[in-house]
Amino acid sequence: MRVCAVICEYNPFHNGHAYHLAQARQASGADYVLCLMSGALTQRGTFARHDKWTRARMALLSGADVVLELPTRFSCAPAQEFAGSGIALLDALGVVTHLSFGCEPSALPYLSQAAALLSAEPPALRVALRERLASGMAFPRALAEALQHVSGVDGLAQLIAQPNAALALEYLRALPAAILPVPVAREGCGYHDDALGALSSATAVRAALQRGDLTGVRDAVPCPDLLEQAECSGRIHEEEALTQALLYRLRTMQAAQLASINGMDEGLEHRFMRAAQTCQTRQALIAAIKSKRYTHARLSRLCAYVLLDMTRTWARENASPGYARVLGFRRTATPLLSAIQVASRIPLVVKTADFDRTQPLFALDVRAQDLWALGCHSPLMRASGQDFTTSPVIV
Repeated sequence: MRVCAVICEYNPFHNGHAYHLAQARQASGADYVLCLMSGALTQRGTFARHDKWTRARMALLSGADVVLELPTRFSCAPAQEFAGSGIALLDALGVVTHLSFGCEPSALPYLSQAAALLSAEPPALRVALRERLASGMAFPRALAEALQHVSGVDGLAQLIAQPNAALALEYLRALPAAILPVPVAREGCGYHDDALGALSSATAVRAALQRGDLTGVRDAVPCPDLLEQAECSGRIHEEEALTQALLYRLRTMQAAQLASINGMDEGLEHRFMRAAQTCQTRQALIAAIKSKRYTHARLSRLCAYVLLDMTRTWARENASPGYARVLGFRRTATPLLSAIQVASRIPLVVKTADFDRTQPLFALDVRAQDLWALGCHSPLMRASGQDFTTSPVIV
């Protein structure tokens, strides 16, 4: 049995994602395509616009056979941890034979070379990275420039600093020998391109949805009716939805309490506390703190950690995936689920009511989904406990 996995967010699911799933299946010769998808929170620290079951259904209708949830602890993490934990979970399933990821075509020839350098971690790379971090560079840029310096490849830093290439590099770095990489060249608009088209970026689709352009989005997504239903019913979570809750937390926390939050290093708690006294939006808060050293993505994740009360100690104690939760599957994929139940080194959770609610990673997933619901546009969707009242999607 060949199983090709994809680690994803689908925020929202668009035509480029459907193209990737088709290419991954073809290139790997897979019998099944398994998606490990972020739940309520994304890697950049924002809540997903649509709930995880809606996004899972879109994926299942567009090429996926099974959709599992990447636990919040790892879905809202820096690239290295996001990629490494996702691959650790997939490896623990015992059935995954391939991992497919997209990246910019120009970066593909250099990824293996850069990943090999990262794995070997020669002293020259450590020195170059340390020097760039000391100069105030943010870690992603410092790593990219250190790799270019050591490899001697002109332009390497610019290539691998691209969002998709950076993640692809981490996937290659973390892959065990038993799982083969299947890179797929990205087609269509760039990661941050806001132009709508048949192969638009998720950024462009979200921007169109935020301004209410449902007509313009229809050609960019494979499930326009499902997406429009979610939008028109108010089953959406917009970026500023929990701003008041975030500011309340920041304005009432003590400095020592805020300093205990995971990733709140180098005195950042004081910057957050000062900015929270005057800023009135989440974006304004991040903009007030952002600098060459502290990227928007890092600060955005810290905002999420504050809302979740994810401390440094808790994160250290829960550093590896302990279960795999099914968000949805195709009926034709039941043999794959059966194979996972036999081979997996971690529990496969299909019915959450039967799972241990006190399991720390699962409890965080529930808290994250409850926060997503609290910020939902529709009052009818704000009830807590949706993880226990929503069944896996079956198509």
